[in-house]
Amino acid sequence: MSEWLHSFIQQIIDFAGNHPSLVGLLIFIFSISEGLAIIGATLPGETVLFGIAAVGGAAGVNPWAMLLWATFGAALGDGISFWMGRKYGESITGWRVFHSRPGLLERGEKYIGEHGAKSIAIARFIPVVRSIVPLAAGVLRMDVKRFYFANITSAIVWAVLHVFPAVAIGMAYKTLGEVSGRIAAMAVIVLITAAALVWLVRLTILWIAPHLANAYVRAVAALARRDDRVSRMLARLLDPGHPHFAALILWGAVLIAAIAGSTRILQLLLSNDPLLRADVAINHLVQGLRSDPVDSFMVVITALGDFTPVLAATLALIAVLLIQRAWRLALAAGGVIAAASLFVPLVKYLLHKPRPIGIFTGASAYSFPSGHTTMTAVLSGVLAVLLSRGLGARRKTAIFSAAALWAAMVGASRIYLSAHWPSDVIGGLLFGTVLTAIFALLLTQFRPRPYSRTALAGAVLLTMTAVGGYHAATSYKTALMRYAPHVTLHEMALQSWLDGGWRALPGRRIDIGGESKEPLAIQLAGSPAALAPLLEKQGWRKERPFTWTDGLWLLSPNARLFNTPPLPILHNGRLPAMTYVHAAGGKTSATRARLVLRFWRSDRMLVRGGIKWPLYLGSVLMERFERPVSWIAYMKETPPPAPLPASLKNLKDPSGHISTRLAAPAGPLLVWRALRE
Repeated sequence: MSEWLHSFIQQIIDFAGNHPSLVGLLIFIFSISEGLAIIGATLPGETVLFGIAAVGGAAGVNPWAMLLWATFGAALGDGISFWMGRKYGESITGWRVFHSRPGLLERGEKYIGEHGAKSIAIARFIPVVRSIVPLAAGVLRMDVKRFYFANITSAIVWAVLHVFPAVAIGMAYKTLGEVSGRIAAMAVIVLITAAALVWLVRLTILWIAPHLANAYVRAVAALARRDDRVSRMLARLLDPGHPHFAALILWGAVLIAAIAGSTRILQLLLSNDPLLRADVAINHLVQGLRSDPVDSFMVVITALGDFTPVLAATLALIAVLLIQRAWRLALAAGGVIAAASLFVPLVKYLLHKPRPIGIFTGASAYSFPSGHTTMTAVLSGVLAVLLSRGLGARRKTAIFSAAALWAAMVGASRIYLSAHWPSDVIGGLLFGTVLTAIFALLLTQFRPRPYSRTALAGAVLLTMTAVGGYHAATSYKTALMRYAPHVTLHEMALQSWLDGGWRALPGRRIDIGGESKEPLAIQLAGSPAALAPLLEKQGWRKERPFTWTDGLWLLSPNARLFNTPPLPILHNGRLPAMTYVHAAGGKTSATRARLVLRFWRSDRMLVRGGIKWPLYLGSVLMERFERPVSWIAYMKETPPPAPLPASLKNLKDPSGHISTRLAAPAGPLLVWRALRE
């Protein structure tokens, strides 16, 4: 990029930062420039637009307004070029501006000849070509309706892909100092989940499906070689020569796996399995990672999975199939989506599983399965089956990966906003997969009428964007309030706690998988910091929290136990509020063990005389420093010789401000601040 162009871009972005009220207008202007003949090939409108949108995100400009400006500008720019081509025709080649670029118009005409009306949508995402294809389409007298359908549809997608990521970067930059750790944690979770989904889809299509098909062929051949009549009859019925043999095998396996998964998760829920405790633990963990920018993003995503946008997109899909006279396809698609809409409230009503937060009434007040996730999974699954029909493995992988990611994003938004438990979302994804597999298997039983993939994808995307965008914009403030982070604290009288109410608290730590771990040996009314002087007298010292840099430090040969804080293990999805280590052992040995005392905030408040104390739960573990090889170390947690070491049993406060009492011979140590009468 030349120096003057770099300077020009920087000046525009600086101007946008100083005048945020003009951000929308600037986005509109540079979006138009991308579609104008010749100008779009010389002016880096995309780069400028991305920078302006990022500045707008940091300045708090409404992202939906920026999206509309970008969409209108992109559609108008291509529309102007198309109008010029239709008005002036081949005489355009004589214009002076084309003398320095011979063959450019012919390149656009050739591109249209290869791709037809789809070239308008494809070219928008290809530099240089995008500025000439609309002009060439006008010269070639492309049908106006086909042009504007491709133009508007691709403009929406182009605007979303350029505005929203830029806005997210701008918002993250603005709040980086405050919430960088939480955003980083959520980003890591999202990236890992996305990578796992894409890997699973790719594995299924490129490896599992061929191996299943080969195993099936061998099994049928073995049946055909047998002498008995039943085996030969089965071999004829299961003939691999069926025209949709591969699809039957793949979708049959998917259906069986999804039904098995759905049945298993129902069994776990009905048997009071640790899955229920894992739900609570994961919910607490996610709620601790929440931040305002991610809240805004997740509220928009969850709004796109609401009933209104999904219904509108479903009607658009069925309408396109009916217009193209694909009656049986329309009936099959509408049937499985309708089945999902009836199935979800029925299961909710039968199971009566409560939500993490009470935000709905009626059958919707119940949690399992997630309706948003189920309906999104079915709709995106049905669309993916229709769009991928007859395509190669790589294109199928891309289409189904996009469908799976979208359903997973909607499901993740429900978990993040505490509208559903993780098991609800998993159940919704499994139920959606069952219905998608049924739809795909139905398609193998008849020869559907040909249909336009472009019209199908465009109609659903356009409807979802328009209706979903309007719905998200109008419900945004209400949804933010509805899904605001909340903490439910239950009050208990101090004397009731001392008289046996302590038994209502968990007796053991619950890990993220819902499994019970070491005993919670201490219950503390008040801040753990108040115990610091007493603990120090018994050889304990307060430790700083474990960070990601400490994890990297374990890769250093200089890592030692004394200069590494204890691991941040979770109880019920919550990180420790405070951590202490026993000072015995000194700083000379890298292999000596240490005792680690951790305190976690509970959901109880103790009350006496109008004064309230938060109640903390504490556990003790033995932490050992292990170095299996010279270049890596790790810390191993094991139970201590006794759940409550002598150094904790002997806590004495000479001033009498803090009182302690062993609740029972095998019970926790109760610690509270004494009140003077």
